Amino acid sequence: MTTTAAWSLGFRPFFLLAGISAVVFIALWGGLIAHGEFPQNYYSPLHWHAHEMLFGYTVAVVSGFLLTAVKNWTGRETASGIKLASLVLVWLLGRLMPFLNNWVDGWFIALVDLVFLPYLILCLATPIWQQRTFRNAPVLLLLLGLFSSNVLFHLDILQFTSMGITRLLHVAIGIILIFIAIIAGRVVPFFIRSACKGTAPLVWPVIEWLSVLSIVAIVVLKAFYNSSSALLLVSVVAVLSNAIRMVAWYSKGVFKHPMLLVLFSGYLWMVLGIGLDALSLLNIGSSQLALHAMTVGSIGVLTLGMMCRVSLGHTGRAIQANWLIVMMFLMINGAVIFRVLFPLFMPMDYVLWLNVSSVFWLLAFLLFSAYFTPFLLARRADGD
Repeated sequence: MTTTAAWSLGFRPFFLLAGISAVVFIALWGGLIAHGEFPQNYYSPLHWHAHEMLFGYTVAVVSGFLLTAVKNWTGRETASGIKLASLVLVWLLGRLMPFLNNWVDGWFIALVDLVFLPYLILCLATPIWQQRTFRNAPVLLLLLGLFSSNVLFHLDILQFTSMGITRLLHVAIGIILIFIAIIAGRVVPFFIRSACKGTAPLVWPVIEWLSVLSIVAIVVLKAFYNSSSALLLVSVVAVLSNAIRMVAWYSKGVFKHPMLLVLFSGYLWMVLGIGLDALSLLNIGSSQLALHAMTVGSIGVLTLGMMCRVSLGHTGRAIQANWLIVMMFLMINGAVIFRVLFPLFMPMDYVLWLNVSSVFWLLAFLLFSAYFTPFLLARRADGD
């Protein structure tokens, strides 16, 4: 079936929506902070902010990445044309329905939001099963974990359960960090070898396993076993193993390539976030700052970096960062610095740093949307 370029591959519509939603969601949230007003909806303001940044923005990026990557991994179609358009429609409805809560029952709003991830899993599982590429199955399990945490989130919102929304959000964030750790292990050494000719990033199997499994242990402990000492222990292992992993990957020349450096900085924010979270267990620092090091930092920086890289490569352009892309990377890292480090050392001006961070975030994604939208909607530059 012939399709327009925009519906030819998953990264195109989902990265476009991710860029736009990153702007809209933070603009709405910033408006609440500035004016104390927020559109009445199915969620409370804080729960809306957390849910939509995870299950709206982040899931859109993950969807675009996986729909594209699984096609490459298996050589089979994931979703395109009408199928991809229907997947996008389901995602959009999940974002819009909460604001119709005066006309639609809460259970129906929850159901609409919950349809998306199973639909995505089906689109990805089919080619993986057809090609028997079961080494890719862990990403399906992570998506299933995200779906489960979203189910429980809605059940708590609807007051059917009382697991604790904060706990569920921490679990969802942890699952995304596991995804980051797994995908980074696949792609970062490869990207370094491709960009820095003659280099050989070190990949130590024990460290690779520890770096991922320690984050898995953090998620399990936060979900099912409230033990500060056990959580502190596995957090130390996660910090050390992932820091060693980064050092082993590093090769001469990385600093000359912004497309690599942004991935390193995003991964470093994850390590810092886990470390700050561990310190908060000892009543040192703030767990909220740790949370935002992981979300604004690791998730925000890495997703923007990967969207830029995939958008360039899969639209037939050179994977090189011009000055505009470098500005995006500086802005997104600036957002983290003002959201995490400035409040850490100068907490008396917390609201100021929060506002400055929001501005940097908005500028980063406004630049991304303005620059990449024409690429995402047009045919490949090389004509393939």
